[in-house]
Amino acid sequence: MVTDGYMRSAIDYFEVTRARPSLASTLLITTWSRLSFHGADFGWGQPVVSGPVALPEKEVILFLSHGKERKSINVLLGLPAPAMEIFEELMLQI
Repeated sequence: MVTDGYMRSAIDYFEVTRARPSLASTLLITTWSRLSFHGADFGWGQPVVSGPVALPEKEVILFLSHGKERKSINVLLGLPAPAMEIFEELMLQI
């Protein structure tokens, strides 16, 4: 069972060792749709578009809110080519 103590211990371990957990054979799914990227102002006004410069891992699905109103979501996909082909076929069926 993953407890608060377990997570704190894992964080401490990675901070001390600077090790990076292996994500081999892992698909990372994360949502950034509630982060307030559109509220950032570096002196020249609010951003028109915001998000990561690059995906954090090769195989990742990342959800970002679209626009200031947050009425839609952008989905960034990083999938292996065979999985992307299947995903594309499934999307065309919708």
